[in-house]
Amino acid sequence: MENMNPESLLRKAQALGDDIKEMESIDVLGAYCQAQTRIKANRKKSLYNQLMRYAAFLTLPLLLSSLILGYLYFGGVEAEEKYAEIIAARGSVIRYELPDHSVVWLNSGSTLRYPTVFKKENRMVELKGEAYFEVEADKKRPFYVNTPEGLSVYVYGTKFNVTAYDDDDYVETVLEKGKVNVITPCKETIVLTPGEQLHYDRQTQKSIKNKVDVYGKVAWKDGKLIFRNASLEEIFKRLERHFNVDIKLNNEFGKEYKYRATFRNETLSQILDYLAKSATLKWKIQEPEQQSDGTLTKTKIIVDLY
Repeated sequence: MENMNPESLLRKAQALGDDIKEMESIDVLGAYCQAQTRIKANRKKSLYNQLMRYAAFLTLPLLLSSLILGYLYFGGVEAEEKYAEIIAARGSVIRYELPDHSVVWLNSGSTLRYPTVFKKENRMVELKGEAYFEVEADKKRPFYVNTPEGLSVYVYGTKFNVTAYDDDDYVETVLEKGKVNVITPCKETIVLTPGEQLHYDRQTQKSIKNKVDVYGKVAWKDGKLIFRNASLEEIFKRLERHFNVDIKLNNEFGKEYKYRATFRNETLSQILDYLAKSATLKWKIQEPEQQSDGTLTKTKIIVDLY
């Protein structure tokens, strides 16, 4: 050991004493607790972050489902449409006001189907039979009349008549006022002006546009039957619907007659008597018969043309 003077030894002793005091001043237990606290905090933070990742993973599908359901409910899928149906029984005429305040007359044996609330972009109805329409004007929402064979009539506000009986071989549209557009099943669009008629042949799928006596075509809504150059077959078909009867024509010799007549309040018997004055025909009535289910058959008229 090297020799050291007293002053040098004193300085080293003082330095050693200071180090011992500094070490004694350190709170070992506190430092340990602090270290443990930091470790636990880090563990909690790590666990929290991990749980948040799991929560996000689980929440995302729920959020997407909510968004999809919200889209479907509020904008993606429209509410189910509800429809109403008007039926005019054989031998009757019905006047009815639609939700948009348009007015329709349904002829005997006709059916009109329509939504209880019209859409914002259009107004569509479905017709079987014959109807006269007075359509409320609405330039933003066209009014469509669709028939079973695919012929459609669309307007914005006008007065017109559509005939589309299942047992007829034609569909007719007659315009009284305004303008109508007729779309045939062949996707051909034909425009009608007042006084014009479009006759669509179901068999040939051809359309013929011509001028007609409009009132003669629409007078049925006022309880009148007007015939202009009409055959017996045409007259009898309209009488069947008007009076709710069956008429059987026996025309052995194939004679053809054309009639011009107007009937207002005449009975069926009076009309048949009038027809018999200008043609060699006889007619008789077969009274209704009771069927097995308790109902009665229609009254049948037998017409023999000589």
